[in-house]
Formats: sequence, C-alpha cells, structure tokens
Amino acid sequence: MAKILLVEDDDLVRDMLTQLLERAAHQVTAAANGEEATHYLKNETPDLMITDIIMPKKSGITLISEVRSHHPNLEIIAISGGGRLDPTGYLDLSETLGASVSFEKPIDNTALLMAIDLLLHGKHERVSH
Repeated sequence: MAKILLVEDDDLVRDMLTQLLERAAHQVTAAANGEEATHYLKNETPDLMITDIIMPKKSGITLISEVRSHHPNLEIIAISGGGRLDPTGYLDLSETLGASVSFEKPIDNTALLMAIDLLLHGKHERVSH
C-alpha cells in the first residue's frame, strides 16, 4: 500500500481515480488544486503524487516545479486533458520539470496502476541499495 496524493480539480475525475486507487489498496489523499496540495505537502510526504496540469489557483506545472525543489525523491505522475493546447505539450513540459510519467486523459486505468507499481517498486529498489 502506498500513500498517494491525488491533485485534480474535476470532481468526477478525482472521485473516479480515488476509487480506482483505493481498490488497488492505496491510501489516497485528494486535493482539488495545487494550493491544497502544497498545504498538504508541508506536513506530509506521500510515496507518489498524481497531478492534473490545468487547474485553477496553482497549475500542475507550478506544483511539479515546487515539489521537485522541496521533495526531490517524490515520484510524480502528470495527467492532462489539454486545455487550449494539445495535452502532449503540457505533458512533455511536465516531464521536463520532473514528472516521472505522464498520461493523457482519458486515462487508461490499467496503464496508470502499472506505472504506479513500477515507480514504487523502482523507488524501493533504489532505497535498498
């Protein structure tokens, strides 16, 4: 079981992903925007963060940049439906700034769960050496 911070402004997507992750035996803390996530990260360190890119108050791009400087070992998965641009541009930028993996919406649930397992397994591999 991993502690996952899920940052997503769309209520339906956030609820669906929370249910998916909890069914996969993860402990999920959900935030509706980057500001809520930043507040949570002041007191907690999850094993992994999944963040949307296009959000009000604080974008996922800004959040990823901040998290990289304060939590350099935190695994990050970026997700985006695009906004005004093609989602690929946002997702490429998110990976440049430090996201480990990125997914375009709608998300392939199986691929997301596999990516989480691989990132967490890899993290434990690095810790054990």
